[in-house]
Amino acid sequence: MSDDVFDCPFTYANGCRCKGTISRARAYGRSRGRNYPEREDVRKYRLWCSLKSDHAGAVSSPWSKQRMEFYPDELPEPLLDTLWRNNALK
Repeated sequence: MSDDVFDCPFTYANGCRCKGTISRARAYGRSRGRNYPEREDVRKYRLWCSLKSDHAGAVSSPWSKQRMEFYPDELPEPLLDTLWRNNALK
């Protein structure tokens, strides 16, 4: 994602924040025949961490993967701008 680095938003059960950074993301929403949706059609983003991938297994529950999924209004605008500008969405 070029020189723009953003901290991983994952927080462990003991309250400690992950020390990794966001390494990639995926946008979910109506794709209208493209590989991924346009920015205005995104319903949710899933983020991956540079240290722990998607943090699977860090939380013992069927909802653990959702800890790295966010609605567009839950993420800072500079992060979203960087993801779209640098084509970091896979």
